[in-house]
Amino acid sequence: MTEQKMQTVYARTLQLDDGLIAPYGGKLVQAFVPVHEKHEMLQRIEHMQRVEISAGELVELKMIACGAYSPLTGFMDQHTYKSVLDATKLTDGMSWGLPVTLGVTAEVAKSVNEGLEIALFRNDEAVGVMQVTDIFAWDAAREASVFGEGVKYKYPQITERKQRKVEYLLGGPVSMLTSRTDEVQRIKNIWPHDLRNLIIEKGWHNLAAIHLRNPWQRTDEYMLKSALEGSDAILLHMCNEVTPEKGGLLPSVLSGARRLLLENYFPNDRVLENPMPDGLFGSSPRAALQHAILSQNYGCASIYFPLSNEVDVTVHDFWEVFADTAKSGLRIRRVVMDIPFHCTLCGGIATVKSCPHEAEHHVIYSEADIVGRLLLGENLPPTVARPDIARAVARGMADKAVRGDAQGTHLYPHVSEISREVLESMAGHKAGVLWMTGLSGSGKSTIAHRIERELVLSGHRVYVLDGDTLRTGLNRDLAFGDEARRENLRRAAEVVKVLIDAGLIVIASFISPFTAEREMVREIVGANFFEVYVEANIETCEERDPKGLYKRARAGVIPKFTGISSPYEAPEHPDLRLNTSIQTLEECVKQFSDFIAQAGLMRASKHVRISDGLAGKNIA
Repeated sequence: MTEQKMQTVYARTLQLDDGLIAPYGGKLVQAFVPVHEKHEMLQRIEHMQRVEISAGELVELKMIACGAYSPLTGFMDQHTYKSVLDATKLTDGMSWGLPVTLGVTAEVAKSVNEGLEIALFRNDEAVGVMQVTDIFAWDAAREASVFGEGVKYKYPQITERKQRKVEYLLGGPVSMLTSRTDEVQRIKNIWPHDLRNLIIEKGWHNLAAIHLRNPWQRTDEYMLKSALEGSDAILLHMCNEVTPEKGGLLPSVLSGARRLLLENYFPNDRVLENPMPDGLFGSSPRAALQHAILSQNYGCASIYFPLSNEVDVTVHDFWEVFADTAKSGLRIRRVVMDIPFHCTLCGGIATVKSCPHEAEHHVIYSEADIVGRLLLGENLPPTVARPDIARAVARGMADKAVRGDAQGTHLYPHVSEISREVLESMAGHKAGVLWMTGLSGSGKSTIAHRIERELVLSGHRVYVLDGDTLRTGLNRDLAFGDEARRENLRRAAEVVKVLIDAGLIVIASFISPFTAEREMVREIVGANFFEVYVEANIETCEERDPKGLYKRARAGVIPKFTGISSPYEAPEHPDLRLNTSIQTLEECVKQFSDFIAQAGLMRASKHVRISDGLAGKNIA
């Protein structure tokens, strides 16, 4: 091929004057075989050495050809490859994060010589040509030491190349056999030049990218919407992964979950999707640098980097890799986002910047947690993903779930479209449980029903759940042995949880004598659990004995009666303590009512004291 012919076939550059942020290096590379040269090139390819490339390398070929990897004009030679690995820079000193290389087996490497023009094929289809300028050994160990093969810094190309028995890399300029006007490729990819024209057409001033691998969880949605609120639109570079990570979610499942999230919960004209190479979504600062470079070439004015609980990468790590990038022409604005979590007290997704509560109230699900649940056939909680998305993910992973007849698995409760937050908003108050514990005869039920009356008459949605009520209905099959009593409280806690989800304030009255059982209840119920200890000495309770239970217990008719023949473990640090041995009913109700207001469960405008007319009344 003549020098003139090479200049028309291989990479050229565009000097843009679109008023947007300049491409990295100042010019946008274009490396497509011109339309008028395509027929002749296809004829020449029939006589060229064929080299099959992987799916990931095909995507990288596209990125070079369309200018997303500007200023690169081809796959890296050995000098550039080593410079990127050792110094995070190209040979001219420009910052660069990841190697862009073409891997081949030893057999293929022996059949290729420097200076040879080769044809690049994917699935027996010619996709491009390459002028080989360098053939050198692939330094897999060095790449693994820089990027890592484990969870910390995911770089799937290393594993994939080992499976293909890659030993050598080819370097040299490329030209792709697909023009930007090809309709099929236009559907699959957005080219930088086209997107820049769209930005101008839409009148956008701040298109933003976000460094997310496959968004589908509630925390992903939070970060995407936070970024969108500060931008005109989001360019979402999608993971092109085709093989599942060991022990991870299937790529097809993640792709489907992402589609559900974007189609149902985002404006379709404000989120633009674009397939990208796998390595771009690694958690390392190098991958973040590469993503920033690519996004600037697309015309993005800013890029968001959410931190992750999965890897030990700090804000300092990000800023360090970007230290010298301004000298290279990297102008894109970088925004680091704190790790998001579900706060049980806030009742939603937040970060440490917006949540005032302690870490013990922050719920973060790792990928291992999620996969573990799914493999056991358990449903994902609504704090992980929206119900429709969670069901789709569970269905997609069903074939990988543990086989067997494990009780309670493979159940996926349908979650209401009306959230608890909406119900609370309509009621005008938060939902929660006031778990009253104390000896029989201490006054739990009496106080509970007086508080119920006060709250209902002041416009609250309240329900009193009493131990005897459950014992005569739902729990009538249970005896009074240790295991049966524990199961009685477990069922009660599940009922309370359902009532709270319905937006109610639940006043639960149960002796619940043991600390471990009360902690079990607290764990089941979750947020807005308040332990109320109704204290009374045994003498006072026996003197009251409204049901005659103590008398029968002393006579041996009732075995293992709490306070007589079975111990009661008093709460050491209850949220509220009411001592009915020394306080009147009115004093207890007033103290209880004040506590409910302080706990944030009471409607501020409806804090009416109905109990003012109860002075002097007895508790039991």
